[in-house]
Amino acid sequence: MAEAGLTLGDRRAIDDLLSEYALRLDVDDVEGAAALFTEDGEFETYGRVFAGRDRILRMFVAAPKGVHLAGRSTVAPSSGGADVRMQLVFFPADSAPRRLAVYDVGVLRAGDGGWVIRRMRCRFMNAEGILGPKP
Repeated sequence: MAEAGLTLGDRRAIDDLLSEYALRLDVDDVEGAAALFTEDGEFETYGRVFAGRDRILRMFVAAPKGVHLAGRSTVAPSSGGADVRMQLVFFPADSAPRRLAVYDVGVLRAGDGGWVIRRMRCRFMNAEGILGPKP
């Protein structure tokens, strides 16, 4: 059943958007991943906020490479879009430890009827199971 105010098609499109985000990063298509954000989008991670698509792109270029395995998400309608919460495990390509994370994402309906990311906040789970800005 769809959440109030969102159709099943909306939910499917939002899930596809977030899957596309993870897959583009996994194949090192950082420009494509950044293009999924609004021009004034924000990404918060490691206690820093990267504001604007250009800064998000630079952060993606500098970020470690690896595989993002996303879990199911919850989606709730919000003003002009939806709020999403999803789980993610990041497996770095080098020998660094995996990172467990929860993402809070705000998505907006785009002019073409699709969906775009307005804001994304990544919180990491530490060894005690507590979410915070750093692993």
